[in-house]
Amino acid sequence: MNGVRSSSDSETTDFEAELRPVLPVALRLAAGMRLDRNDAEDAVQEAALRAWRKRDTRLPGTALRPWFLAIVANQCRETRRARWASVLRFADPPVRRGSPQPDAADTADLVNGLRRLPAAVRLAVVLRFYLDLPFEEVAAVSGCSVDAAKSRVRRGVAALGADLRVPENVT
Repeated sequence: MNGVRSSSDSETTDFEAELRPVLPVALRLAAGMRLDRNDAEDAVQEAALRAWRKRDTRLPGTALRPWFLAIVANQCRETRRARWASVLRFADPPVRRGSPQPDAADTADLVNGLRRLPAAVRLAVVLRFYLDLPFEEVAAVSGCSVDAAKSRVRRGVAALGADLRVPENVT
């Protein structure tokens, strides 16, 4: 077509460029919520399609990351599958310098502990500790107040503490 891009093509390219850096974070969120790499990939793909379709509903000035992560979290909650993964397979988990890598038993304990958490609490814990988001973003993605986000994280840590060795000052 004579090398002329339509406004729709330009809009698609702009949206993809804005969304691309958020996808790895979204995949880690979905993996933490779904506890299965394949389910997580499916959820992020569906969420990206939803985000594209609803891109006009995003308020001007609203940051893309919390808006899109909320869509991913909703997609994960809606996508209930009968089977659960036997091993937690996160996408590129963050590695902190000087921290030991978890062994298989610790990972299994984490998976079991996360499975027992209510969905809203699991979401807050994954956002805070796995994605290292500040409480303001945890609240924005979760659709709650900052105080409620802090409360959910504290409840999650307390529940996981029975199964895991969790440091005292994590909240």
